[in-house]
Amino acid sequence: MTRHNGNERPLTCDDAVGGRSRLGDTDYPPPVSAYQLRAADDQNREDLLRIHLAAMSAHLVAAFGEWSQAQASEHLDGWLRTGRAQVIVVDDVIAGLLDVAWRPDAVHLVRIEIDPSFQGRGIGTRIVVDVLAEARRRGLPVRLDVFIANPARRLYERLGFHETGRDGPSVSMEWQPVADLRSGEAP
Repeated sequence: MTRHNGNERPLTCDDAVGGRSRLGDTDYPPPVSAYQLRAADDQNREDLLRIHLAAMSAHLVAAFGEWSQAQASEHLDGWLRTGRAQVIVVDDVIAGLLDVAWRPDAVHLVRIEIDPSFQGRGIGTRIVVDVLAEARRRGLPVRLDVFIANPARRLYERLGFHETGRDGPSVSMEWQPVADLRSGEAP
């Protein structure tokens, strides 16, 4: 995973403690198919555009009234230029895209989009849980914005995110690391 210091290594669901993540008092499902993260590049552009359109068009149209392929393409190109763009790979197939900004004071989950053909398998949940586990290890909160009507919002709430504000069609949310009192582990 690309970290704020520029180091990169593939991250799999096995990076979670014992193949399972434990945040607070909640256990999460057993591991899904292993995933890998790698830097996105122009060779992935068409796959990423297809995934973005399939995963987000309905939410973008609901939020803004329209969302064209040209707008999506321009948005994707801007995102690819950030240098944080990652491709989610499952069984050697591009299954989604991820953007996590690791900052000294907080982690910003900028974007996670899963191809609809891979949704419902726990891949997105596993990735978010793994990001939370690393943020917890570093003692950092995780912040994100999600469309009010996006079903992913329920996932974030289940994982302990709380609403911190609203801006138009989006909800800002934050997750705070807490100590695991059973293990004596500090955030």
